[in-house]
Amino acid sequence: MDAVDVYDHLRSLDDGWVDWDDTVDTFKQGDPNAEVDGIAVGWMSYTWALERAAELGCNLFVTHEATYYDHFVEPAPENFPDAIADQIESKVALVDDLDMTILRCHDVWDEYPGLGVPDTWGEQLEFAESGESAAVEDGYYRVYELEPKTARDVAEQVARNTRSNGQEAVQLLGPGDADVSRVVIGTGAITPVIELVDRYDPDLLVCSDDGLSYWTDGALATDMELPIVAVNHATSEVASIGRLAEHLDETFPEVPVHHIEQECNYELIEA
Repeated sequence: MDAVDVYDHLRSLDDGWVDWDDTVDTFKQGDPNAEVDGIAVGWMSYTWALERAAELGCNLFVTHEATYYDHFVEPAPENFPDAIADQIESKVALVDDLDMTILRCHDVWDEYPGLGVPDTWGEQLEFAESGESAAVEDGYYRVYELEPKTARDVAEQVARNTRSNGQEAVQLLGPGDADVSRVVIGTGAITPVIELVDRYDPDLLVCSDDGLSYWTDGALATDMELPIVAVNHATSEVASIGRLAEHLDETFPEVPVHHIEQECNYELIEA
């Protein structure tokens, strides 16, 4: 099998939500026609993750997020200051030296039913049982109806379920004593507070640090008395990327598939 066979399979998962003429789900570097020795799957194609993939005998890296520090255009050293351009060029050279092909799987997996990011995230937070549907399933978003509890109780529930992803604590904006029975989550960084409030009338939002503006959304949460639980972007997605690795392992049993496990990409430091 060749790398393009993996691409073709991922493309076949789409049921109409991806614009294949305008998507980031493309090959980023390497040879799409390369024969695949092994597949590595990771949330982010960090340098260390690429090197680990090579150590495991993989020459195809399926990444969910960007490789070269830009969501849409990669690699593009000319778009960055010299110091960053040097970093990009160094990473390009490393990928070439590793003889690695990089394929991004983002848009199709962000909305893939059941195993994709939003459903896996809702399950992980115990807002839904495995295979159970949300009250509303709308693209990147899910709405869950819960037994009534306080916002602080929901935040503690989220925190209990993010420890396994390396996040020991979450942030709670707005009133902790607010009554909550309707929770809305987004996918990764796609957690636009104003849109979610307008569309779904939530009691509480679960947002990511990459999808939240603390000085505007935080002010809105305070003035509207709307609780928001903020988590790390990686925390909200890495469990689903593990499922992507399992899916590819089942689909392509003729080659080894390795999940390059990742977690919350910061640590909390107390003085």
